[in-house]
Amino acid sequence: MSESASPTPVKRRRRWRRWAIVLLVLFVAGSITAVEVTSTSRFCNSCHIMHPYYDSWTADVHKDIQCVECHIAPGAQNFISAKLNGLGQVVDDWLNRTSTKPSASVSDMSCSRSGCHDIEALKTRETKTDSFIFKHGRHLGREYMGITIHCTTCHSHVRGENHFEVNTNVCITCHLIDASNGLIVDAPDNHIAPEADAAGAPGAPGESAGAGDAPWTSATRPPRDCAKCHIAPREPFMYQGLEIDHGQYLSFGASCESCHHGVTAPAQKIDDGQCLSCHVFGVEKATSAAEVHKMHAEGEHKVECFSCHGVTRHGPVAQSMALSTVECANCHTGQHAVQKAAYLTRPGPQNGEPREETAISPMFLAHVSCTGCHIEPSPLKINPDSGATVARAVPAACDRCHQPGLGAQMIPMWQRGARELYDQAMLLMPSAENPWNEGCAEAQPKIDEAERLLELVRLDGSWGVHNPLYTQDLIEQARQRLVEAREQCAARDNEP
Repeated sequence: MSESASPTPVKRRRRWRRWAIVLLVLFVAGSITAVEVTSTSRFCNSCHIMHPYYDSWTADVHKDIQCVECHIAPGAQNFISAKLNGLGQVVDDWLNRTSTKPSASVSDMSCSRSGCHDIEALKTRETKTDSFIFKHGRHLGREYMGITIHCTTCHSHVRGENHFEVNTNVCITCHLIDASNGLIVDAPDNHIAPEADAAGAPGAPGESAGAGDAPWTSATRPPRDCAKCHIAPREPFMYQGLEIDHGQYLSFGASCESCHHGVTAPAQKIDDGQCLSCHVFGVEKATSAAEVHKMHAEGEHKVECFSCHGVTRHGPVAQSMALSTVECANCHTGQHAVQKAAYLTRPGPQNGEPREETAISPMFLAHVSCTGCHIEPSPLKINPDSGATVARAVPAACDRCHQPGLGAQMIPMWQRGARELYDQAMLLMPSAENPWNEGCAEAQPKIDEAERLLELVRLDGSWGVHNPLYTQDLIEQARQRLVEAREQCAARDNEP
């Protein structure tokens, strides 16, 4: 081979330069193409887990807006970060490492980008329907219990067939939850005069209707007045054969709760099991409610309130549920208070010293509830013809856990012992045959106390079965009071 056939260093550098330019052009063209392709909503649907979300988007009011317009906030940094994150998601999808329940966040900046929603204009707008009133200015940007209210706090993906909608259940999360204990507040502030609306929410005097940047705190909490959100029907209407005229009741100041009692169901409690549906460990590291809310409601991937709190029912459904359930405690208050006290109370000191027996009731420590022993339906004594029954305790209930026949053996023994002690104490009580307390008024308080203690034994009615030690303790205390009273009277009679 001749020397001239071999490329010179200059030619080699030019060749590499041409290849570098070609590769750079191909890389730039490929990157632009990739960015354009991955920015289409159709590409999002190429991931199998996105099919239901894509289908709901095609039927949504935002169907003419590409997914990236909402799910990537404006700005070059946000765009580059989202594309790099999307590249990782593509790799995860190839390796079958994607979750079947993806989470996504939409920034307020996406909602307010050019050509979309004007946030400042929204704050001055009031939405009214036949059922409710809503003011964006009283919600957007406010903070309550660690949650800053954004567009997606109320507008979210809550059902598979609806990609993006107003979830009215979220209203209850703020308006009827007490910040101090997280519980539903029973009685709304329904007696706010209509003209007070301009003064703002209860607890926030002087706040104007357009004050959208005023913060909510535990002191200035969201209003609980029904009329702040709901509009009472202006015209009478028929409901199941009954004519309802709200104006008639509101004219003399009737509260909404007077008719719509139970319109909000109790809030569901959160337990660690719900945290473990997302987290593997670390539940014990949970901080304050405000911090937890901030991490979950404003984090990179927003968690819907109902993923933790569940749905708090509010409205006709909740009210129907409340009306279909008869709450015995509303009328029968303290019906079994004496029996409950006997079952749950520890016996007191004996002769001034703590008892060696510290058990409350053996059955209570074994987690036996009332229905563990009261198993036999029996007619009501006061109205046997009504058809109603009450569960009566029978010795056979003991056989469920203990050896057969133990209840039939032990229950009569407990009751016999208690009755004997009771009868002995009653012999010490003053009577027509033995009025030892005549003229001894200073002993009467001890006699009254003894009578009260013995009455507890009679009212309990189990004669020691509910709690043998406690029953014995009551009788012993009564006997001690009567002995002291008799000694006091005897000492008085022996005075010179």
